[in-house]
Amino acid sequence: MQDPAREVKNVVKGLIEAPTAAAQSKVLKTYFAPDASFDHPLCAVASSPNSRDGGVLPIYQWLRCMFTPHIDVHSVALDKDNNKLYIDATQTLVPSISLLAAIRAPACRLIVVLFLQRGADGRFYIKRQEDYYEPQVLPGLIFPGLSTLIQIVKLIIGFNCWVLTFIIGYTLGWWNPNGSSLATSNGRKAVRA
Repeated sequence: MQDPAREVKNVVKGLIEAPTAAAQSKVLKTYFAPDASFDHPLCAVASSPNSRDGGVLPIYQWLRCMFTPHIDVHSVALDKDNNKLYIDATQTLVPSISLLAAIRAPACRLIVVLFLQRGADGRFYIKRQEDYYEPQVLPGLIFPGLSTLIQIVKLIIGFNCWVLTFIIGYTLGWWNPNGSSLATSNGRKAVRA
Protein backbone atom coordinates (compact mmCIF):
# COMPACT_ATOMS: atom_id res chain seq x y z
CA MET A 1 0.00 0.00 0.00
CA GLN A 2 1.24 3.46 -0.81
CA ASP A 3 -1.29 5.18 1.47
CA PRO A 4 -2.45 2.57 4.03
CA ALA A 5 -5.10 4.72 5.74
CA ARG A 6 -6.78 5.43 2.41
CA GLU A 7 -6.36 2.01 0.78
CA VAL A 8 -7.13 -0.36 3.65
CA LYS A 9 -10.93 -0.22 3.32
CA ASN A 10 -10.67 -1.75 -0.17
CA VAL A 11 -8.21 -4.35 1.15
CA VAL A 12 -10.65 -5.37 3.91
CA LYS A 13 -13.60 -5.53 1.50
CA GLY A 14 -11.50 -7.51 -0.99
CA LEU A 15 -10.63 -10.13 1.63
CA ILE A 16 -14.00 -10.45 3.35
CA GLU A 17 -16.41 -9.94 0.45
CA ALA A 18 -14.32 -11.47 -2.35
CA PRO A 19 -16.50 -12.64 -5.27
CA THR A 20 -14.11 -15.51 -6.10
CA ALA A 21 -11.34 -17.47 -4.41
CA ALA A 22 -8.86 -16.17 -7.01
CA ALA A 23 -9.78 -12.55 -6.27
CA GLN A 24 -9.43 -13.15 -2.54
CA SER A 25 -6.04 -14.80 -2.99
CA LYS A 26 -4.85 -11.92 -5.18
CA VAL A 27 -5.78 -9.33 -2.52
CA LEU A 28 -4.02 -11.29 0.21
CA LYS A 29 -0.85 -11.81 -1.85
CA THR A 30 -0.80 -8.15 -2.90
CA TYR A 31 -1.11 -6.63 0.57
CA PHE A 32 0.23 -9.19 3.09
CA ALA A 33 3.89 -10.00 3.67
CA PRO A 34 4.81 -13.63 2.79
CA ASP A 35 5.61 -14.30 6.48
CA ALA A 36 2.47 -12.60 7.84
CA SER A 37 0.94 -13.74 11.10
CA PHE A 38 -2.69 -13.68 12.21
CA ASP A 39 -4.29 -13.64 15.65
CA HIS A 40 -8.03 -14.03 16.20
CA PRO A 41 -9.90 -15.15 19.36
CA LEU A 42 -10.66 -18.51 17.69
CA CYS A 43 -7.51 -19.19 15.65
CA ALA A 44 -3.97 -18.02 15.02
CA VAL A 45 -1.16 -18.36 12.48
CA ALA A 46 2.45 -17.88 13.54
CA SER A 47 4.88 -16.06 11.29
CA SER A 48 6.92 -18.40 9.10
CA PRO A 49 8.40 -18.21 5.57
CA ASN A 50 5.10 -19.28 3.94
CA SER A 51 2.54 -18.37 6.60
CA ARG A 52 0.58 -15.99 4.37
CA ASP A 53 -0.25 -18.60 1.74
CA GLY A 54 -0.19 -21.68 3.97
CA GLY A 55 -1.97 -20.24 7.03
CA VAL A 56 -3.65 -16.85 6.66
CA LEU A 57 -5.17 -17.49 3.22
CA PRO A 58 -6.89 -20.77 4.28
CA ILE A 59 -8.55 -18.92 7.18
CA TYR A 60 -10.00 -16.30 4.87
CA GLN A 61 -11.00 -19.02 2.37
CA TRP A 62 -12.75 -21.05 5.08
CA LEU A 63 -14.63 -17.95 6.24
CA ARG A 64 -15.78 -17.23 2.68
CA CYS A 65 -16.77 -20.89 2.05
CA MET A 66 -18.84 -21.18 5.24
CA PHE A 67 -20.41 -17.72 5.16
CA THR A 68 -21.35 -14.92 2.83
CA PRO A 69 -19.75 -12.22 4.94
CA HIS A 70 -20.32 -8.50 4.79
CA ILE A 71 -18.15 -5.89 6.50
CA ASP A 72 -18.62 -2.18 7.11
CA VAL A 73 -15.52 -0.18 7.95
CA HIS A 74 -16.49 2.71 10.23
CA SER A 75 -13.12 4.32 10.81
CA VAL A 76 -9.42 3.90 10.18
CA ALA A 77 -6.52 5.39 12.13
CA LEU A 78 -2.85 5.22 11.19
CA ASP A 79 -0.12 5.36 13.83
CA LYS A 80 2.78 6.42 11.62
CA ASP A 81 5.35 6.26 14.43
CA ASN A 82 4.65 2.57 15.12
CA ASN A 83 3.50 1.46 11.65
CA LYS A 84 0.11 0.32 12.95
CA LEU A 85 -3.27 0.68 11.34
CA TYR A 86 -6.43 0.50 13.49
CA ILE A 87 -9.76 -0.41 11.91
CA ASP A 88 -13.18 -0.16 13.56
CA ALA A 89 -15.63 -2.37 11.66
CA THR A 90 -18.85 -4.35 11.87
CA GLN A 91 -18.95 -7.82 10.32
CA THR A 92 -22.10 -9.78 9.49
CA LEU A 93 -21.93 -13.50 8.68
CA VAL A 94 -24.70 -15.21 6.72
CA PRO A 95 -24.25 -19.00 6.45
CA SER A 96 -23.62 -20.30 2.92
CA ILE A 97 -24.42 -23.93 3.79
CA SER A 98 -28.13 -24.77 3.77
CA LEU A 99 -27.86 -26.85 6.98
CA LEU A 100 -26.63 -23.76 8.82
CA ALA A 101 -29.05 -21.34 7.17
CA ALA A 102 -31.26 -21.19 10.28
CA ILE A 103 -28.35 -19.77 12.28
CA ARG A 104 -28.32 -16.00 12.08
CA ALA A 105 -25.22 -14.51 13.56
CA PRO A 106 -25.62 -10.98 14.86
CA ALA A 107 -23.51 -8.19 13.45
CA CYS A 108 -20.18 -8.23 15.32
CA ARG A 109 -18.29 -5.06 16.11
CA LEU A 110 -14.54 -5.57 16.03
CA ILE A 111 -11.28 -3.70 16.15
CA VAL A 112 -8.54 -4.89 13.79
CA VAL A 113 -4.92 -3.91 14.35
CA LEU A 114 -2.64 -4.27 11.35
CA PHE A 115 1.12 -4.16 11.91
CA LEU A 116 2.75 -2.77 8.79
CA GLN A 117 6.25 -3.14 7.39
CA ARG A 118 7.80 -1.30 4.50
CA GLY A 119 8.94 -3.53 1.66
CA ALA A 120 11.99 -3.08 -0.58
CA ASP A 121 9.67 -1.43 -3.13
CA GLY A 122 8.74 1.29 -0.61
CA ARG A 123 5.17 0.03 -0.20
CA PHE A 124 3.59 -1.02 3.11
CA TYR A 125 2.66 -4.67 3.66
CA ILE A 126 0.64 -6.25 6.45
CA LYS A 127 3.05 -8.16 8.68
CA ARG A 128 0.55 -9.10 11.41
CA GLN A 129 -3.21 -8.93 11.86
CA GLU A 130 -4.87 -8.98 15.29
CA ASP A 131 -8.68 -9.09 15.65
CA TYR A 132 -10.41 -7.95 18.85
CA TYR A 133 -14.06 -8.63 19.66
CA GLU A 134 -16.15 -7.80 22.72
CA PRO A 135 -15.99 -10.84 25.04
CA GLN A 136 -19.72 -11.56 24.77
CA VAL A 137 -19.84 -11.65 20.97
CA LEU A 138 -18.20 -14.99 20.12
CA PRO A 139 -19.83 -17.14 22.86
CA GLY A 140 -23.16 -15.66 21.82
CA LEU A 141 -22.63 -16.92 18.29
CA ILE A 142 -22.12 -20.47 19.56
CA PHE A 143 -24.88 -20.53 22.20
CA PRO A 144 -27.86 -18.20 21.59
CA GLY A 145 -28.61 -16.08 24.63
CA LEU A 146 -25.14 -16.48 26.12
CA SER A 147 -24.10 -13.00 24.96
CA THR A 148 -26.98 -11.51 26.98
CA LEU A 149 -25.92 -13.49 30.05
CA ILE A 150 -22.30 -12.35 29.66
CA GLN A 151 -23.43 -8.71 29.28
CA ILE A 152 -25.52 -9.02 32.48
CA VAL A 153 -22.53 -10.47 34.36
CA LYS A 154 -20.35 -7.58 33.11
CA LEU A 155 -22.95 -5.05 34.32
CA ILE A 156 -23.13 -6.74 37.73
CA ILE A 157 -19.34 -6.64 38.04
CA GLY A 158 -19.37 -2.95 37.11
CA PHE A 159 -21.98 -2.29 39.81
CA ASN A 160 -19.92 -4.29 42.33
CA CYS A 161 -16.91 -2.07 41.57
CA TRP A 162 -19.02 0.94 42.46
CA VAL A 163 -20.17 -0.70 45.72
CA LEU A 164 -16.61 -1.69 46.70
CA THR A 165 -15.31 1.78 45.86
CA PHE A 166 -18.01 3.29 48.05
CA ILE A 167 -17.19 0.97 50.95
CA ILE A 168 -13.42 1.37 50.74
CA GLY A 169 -13.20 4.96 49.55
CA TYR A 170 -15.98 6.73 51.30
CA THR A 171 -16.61 4.60 54.37
CA LEU A 172 -13.02 3.67 55.27
CA GLY A 173 -11.47 6.83 53.84
CA TRP A 174 -8.88 5.06 51.72
CA TRP A 175 -8.44 6.31 48.16
CA ASN A 176 -11.14 8.90 48.58
CA PRO A 177 -10.84 11.66 45.97
CA ASN A 178 -13.03 13.97 48.07
CA GLY A 179 -11.18 13.49 51.39
CA SER A 180 -8.64 15.91 52.85
CA SER A 181 -6.12 13.13 53.30
CA LEU A 182 -5.71 9.53 52.32
CA ALA A 183 -4.68 6.74 54.66
CA THR A 184 -1.75 4.72 53.35
CA SER A 185 -1.19 1.02 53.83
CA ASN A 186 1.25 1.59 56.73
CA GLY A 187 -1.09 3.83 58.70
CA ARG A 188 0.56 7.17 57.87
CA LYS A 189 -1.40 9.90 56.20
CA ALA A 190 -0.56 10.99 52.70
CA VAL A 191 -1.11 14.65 51.84
CA ARG A 192 -3.46 15.22 48.97
CA ALA A 193 -1.93 17.06 46.03
